[in-house]
Amino acid sequence: MKAKFLIIFLSFVVAVFFIGYAVSESADIGGMIKEQKQKLTEKSGVSQVMTGSDFDAKIKEQQKLIDDAVAKKTLSKDEAKTAEENLKRIKEKKEAVTKDGKVTEREQGNLQNMLHRNNKMITDKKKNPVRPFTGPEITHRFQNQQERIDEGIKSGALTKKEAEKLQENLAKAKAKYAELNKDGKFTPEEEEKMQDILDRDAKAIREKKQ
Repeated sequence: MKAKFLIIFLSFVVAVFFIGYAVSESADIGGMIKEQKQKLTEKSGVSQVMTGSDFDAKIKEQQKLIDDAVAKKTLSKDEAKTAEENLKRIKEKKEAVTKDGKVTEREQGNLQNMLHRNNKMITDKKKNPVRPFTGPEITHRFQNQQERIDEGIKSGALTKKEAEKLQENLAKAKAKYAELNKDGKFTPEEEEKMQDILDRDAKAIREKKQ
């Protein structure tokens, strides 16, 4: 009788253990699935901040900055016209990249860079002269990569040999950009080629600085 009771008791304990384990596993799997879905949405979905109503609001805010700068005479009419043409280009870029309902991280970054650069021209033209956009995403990335290399040298994260190699990559990228712009035209295909080169160089900088 005691042996029978012991067997029943042990069976009950084992059953409780497996039920608890199954519930725990289910919760973990559910959490993992939710996390993966969120990552996929962030990587491939439309950014609500950069391409939705919030982005449109930023466009309107920048137009107001231009109007205020003209009223305060911190921007001339010609400078304001250039800033507005840049803003128009940002709108066109936004419409182009959101047409298929998906925006890549690179496209989001390009939109942010364009908006940020134009904002700096409007609010601090002494350090950032007002000028038309000419491949602004590309030239901004050149500047960003140079700053990252300089930071790596200063912090000691890059050796002299590593820094020289990264500087060589950057020089080649700039030379390629100049070559593609020789005819005064910069096609979407050429921009894609440059972005691929800069993506590769950015990865090299990131890996060397680790």
